Amino acid sequence: MPKKIAVCSADSSPSSPVDGRFGRCNCFMLWDPETRQYESLANTGPEAEHGAGTGAVQALVRNNVGMVISQRVGPKAYAALKEAGIKVFAGAGGKTVEEARQSYEAGELHELLTPNA
Repeated sequence: MPKKIAVCSADSSPSSPVDGRFGRCNCFMLWDPETRQYESLANTGPEAEHGAGTGAVQALVRNNVGMVISQRVGPKAYAALKEAGIKVFAGAGGKTVEEARQSYEAGELHELLTPNA
């Protein structure tokens, strides 16, 4: 089964703006390449005092996510993503969730090889 693509989102719609913060984004929009549909996954990170990023990683793993589109990822979250085998791509600032996914599929985003927040 192909892994899903998670896009950090400000709201629960494909037309929502990409949220630049991984652990503290409002929600994740999950793109399923098999059904070609989005589903919204609430993120508990905005309410967390600490550990927002690592908690988000656990939710993504449970939802069969293989890559994330986010602008900023901190060191602890990046380490957890790497350990889970989830790749991180950036370069979608100012785009909607749908535009970000299309940019990824067009090869326009770059993979983050180190934390950047």
